[in-house]
Amino acid sequence: MRRAARGGRVALPGDPAQPVQVVDVRDLARLVVRLLTDDRPGAFQAVGPAEPVTLGGLIETCARVAGSRIEIVPVPRAAAPAAFPLVRDNWATQQRSPARARAAGLPATPLEVTAADVLAWDRARGEPPLGCGFTDEEERAVLERWGGGGAG
Repeated sequence: MRRAARGGRVALPGDPAQPVQVVDVRDLARLVVRLLTDDRPGAFQAVGPAEPVTLGGLIETCARVAGSRIEIVPVPRAAAPAAFPLVRDNWATQQRSPARARAAGLPATPLEVTAADVLAWDRARGEPPLGCGFTDEEERAVLERWGGGGAG
C-alpha cells in the first residue's frame, strides 16, 4: 500500500496477472464473532476480496485510492527477497474458495475501502519500517538493472 501510494515505477517480482486473495481483518473478526455466537464449528476459508483481483490490480487499486499514478514494472522473481509479500510460485494451487465463509456471514468490505483505511492507519502510526519487501535502495537497483530506469 505504502509503495503504491508514493507513485512512480513499482518493481514487481512476479506476474501482475497472479490472482491474490486478501481479506479485511475487520471482516474476518466479524465472521469469527458470528461463528462463536452461533456456536458453529468447522473450517472456513475466509478469503477475499468479494470480486477476484490480481496482484497488479491490487497495486493499482492502492495507488488509485492514494491519488497516485504508478507504472508496474515486472522484474524476475529472483531479484526479490525470498519472503516478498503476496508473490508465490505455483499460485494457482494457492487459491481457496470463500463460499462456505460467505454463506456463514463473512462480510465483503470493498477493496478500495480496505486500501484507503490501511493507508490512513499506516500514516497515522508514522509509517514505521517494514519487515519485508524491497527497501527503497533495493527497488532502485532492481529497476536500474531490470526495468530500464530508477524508481519514481
